[in-house]
Amino acid sequence: MAEHEDWTAGDDAQLRRAMATLRHDVEAVPLPDVRFVRARGRARRRHRFLGLTAAAAAAAVVAGTVGYAAWGPSSSRTPLTPASSARTAATTPSSTTSTTMAASSLDQPGALPLVGEWASSLELTGSVLLTPVKPFGPVECLQSEPGTKVQQEEITRAPEVQGGQVRFRIGSGQDAATAADGVASDIAGCRLAPGYKVTPASSGTGERVYSYTAGDAGSGWWAVVAGKHDVVVLQVNQNDRPKSGFTLAQVQELVSIAQKRLARYGTGTKATASTTSSPTFTGPKAVDEQMPVVGPSPVPSWKLFVAASQWRSQPLSSGAATSAGPGAMEGSTAVASCETDQEQAGIGGRVGVVSVRVGSSSTGYVGKQRVQLDDSSGADVQQSYVDARLAEAKALFGKGCSTGNGTVKSTPGPTAGTWRLDTVAPDGSPIFSEWVGVTAQKTPGAVSTIVVTKLADPKQGFAELDRLIMLARQK
Repeated sequence: MAEHEDWTAGDDAQLRRAMATLRHDVEAVPLPDVRFVRARGRARRRHRFLGLTAAAAAAAVVAGTVGYAAWGPSSSRTPLTPASSARTAATTPSSTTSTTMAASSLDQPGALPLVGEWASSLELTGSVLLTPVKPFGPVECLQSEPGTKVQQEEITRAPEVQGGQVRFRIGSGQDAATAADGVASDIAGCRLAPGYKVTPASSGTGERVYSYTAGDAGSGWWAVVAGKHDVVVLQVNQNDRPKSGFTLAQVQELVSIAQKRLARYGTGTKATASTTSSPTFTGPKAVDEQMPVVGPSPVPSWKLFVAASQWRSQPLSSGAATSAGPGAMEGSTAVASCETDQEQAGIGGRVGVVSVRVGSSSTGYVGKQRVQLDDSSGADVQQSYVDARLAEAKALFGKGCSTGNGTVKSTPGPTAGTWRLDTVAPDGSPIFSEWVGVTAQKTPGAVSTIVVTKLADPKQGFAELDRLIMLARQK
């Protein structure tokens, strides 16, 4: 092609200015890979209610104030429940069971519904976990908070149900019903991302219920409940479901329990419940098993670790027995990719690791658990220690890294504080995957990091990780 003879320096400058403007516009609103949008959207849909991150919603061009729950939590996972049975459990009427549960459980103090009441109302099967969120986080969709947040909890049932509840104490001289109307208005007009649609489902004295759909990010329900001096916001998320399997009647049953609890234990009542509580569990219970703990002396007690025998499952070990091996740490307390010995050496407190394997071969290891413990006498110091470890894990595992073995890509799990780390080697070797979860434990000052490195069914990696985390939280 012949070269144009009439192209001038002025023409060149004009084209450069046009291209620079286009570049600025494109960078201002990037178009992300659809796999990224879907993956992040699903994960954030699961996590937003309890506020750990302020992040974009499922579409990368829409920003909003959202959150991610403290890890001590969501949420509890169990081996993956078949979708068909989950739908049956969610849609089969059992009003008698729900009513009986509510009547017998209302004598247990608490201004918010208890774990059994959630399970009964929504007919949840399998293991259900209700965990306090500390420190409190923002609630998505709310433009402003109606009062002082005094209680926040996360509910989780594997594989796809996650939600939460938060209670606001309304200030003196303010009307709780009016404050609840403001919250309901925020929720009704909420647009977290393109495709996020909120639909009014019912309203009555002191309560409003809304359903929502969010495309690939799932579906669920919102409810706002007003007491005498409190406003409660309930949220139920079913991730990856375009339409919720829960019915309006089931959500209204939960709302009814919330109303009764506010009337009995809410702000200003004689039986006002404490705003702090310990994690509550249904499903598998953690057991004690004496195991070798490796680490600098003195190591944390073996009682703080998940029993090696409880790692055994069909998805993880093909049903084969699991046991604690001697480990091959050679003094290292780093248990997952992106961690370094130097970094771990700078962390105070006690630390120990238990390695779990199938059989007795050195190639049979399926994972590890590390416990970090601040056994100081001060509760505030212990809580600060736990918070620091959780924040470090989020910063470390949440973004991936580059190591001498290759590039580590991080994918967030469906539960707060869980990730899959995929190490991609430059020489084309098979990808090495680790499922990593970090959680606070029942023992003050204790934090667990669980790493699963080998599974019979890798598709169940997050479900198995969540099952082990649920057991660790009970320690």
